Amino acid sequence: MDAQLTIVDVTGSTNDDLLEAGKQGAPHGTGLAARAQTAGRGRRGHKWDSTAGNLLLSIVLRPCVNPAKYSGLAAVSGLAVLEALEKQGLANEIGLKWPNDLVARGRKLGGILVEAARDNEGKPFAVCGIGVNVNYVPAEVPDGGLAAIGLSDLNESVPAVDMLLDEVYHAVIDAVDAWAERLNAKEEDAGPLAPVHDEYIAHLNWIGERVIARSPAGDELARGIFQTADDFGRACIETEDGLRSFHFEEASLRPLSK
Repeated sequence: MDAQLTIVDVTGSTNDDLLEAGKQGAPHGTGLAARAQTAGRGRRGHKWDSTAGNLLLSIVLRPCVNPAKYSGLAAVSGLAVLEALEKQGLANEIGLKWPNDLVARGRKLGGILVEAARDNEGKPFAVCGIGVNVNYVPAEVPDGGLAAIGLSDLNESVPAVDMLLDEVYHAVIDAVDAWAERLNAKEEDAGPLAPVHDEYIAHLNWIGERVIARSPAGDELARGIFQTADDFGRACIETEDGLRSFHFEEASLRPLSK
């Protein structure tokens, strides 16, 4: 792999930087981490508090798959982050919240943001941004969002952020490469999550529990039992009127009080 991980003290947004680098032809696996960001963001443009002491990483990804399958990258990357934390003995109590967050004790530990684009030669690529609260926990809670938690709240001691960066960086690249190979071995109409579906479901929070699905504007779309996520990453909710499915761009989920 003709790429490397670069660490800078501060930048606006590592995702923005690598989207520009990707358009200029930056190779698969190009990584950029920052000690702090001044314009970090999450899903739907929500501000991501990017104070020093946390893991802030973006990676250029050029998997050899149909770009229509790029929607699987967030789940694959989330599982890779969990694997990296497990290797450091830090993954106790941590799970995934559909579609792209890391959660622990009902609070948000981190998030994954995947943005797809094309470079100046028209070739598709994606940038995967990863933020994990390590030593600093943001006090602000976005409207309708979860309160935050950090690895330091879950563990008596945590490794240096740079050590975690290296572990996460390599885990994501290895996972994406393996996913692409397995996906290409399946039927053409296989969903993007097909190669990792069972593992994804095993780590997904709130399966079998009552949830509410809300639109980006905050409107209620459905409520019922969160049955599963299918091979296309759609959340499947059993409502009083039957099974309903939602793409990650349509909805977000929250648990309903028991």
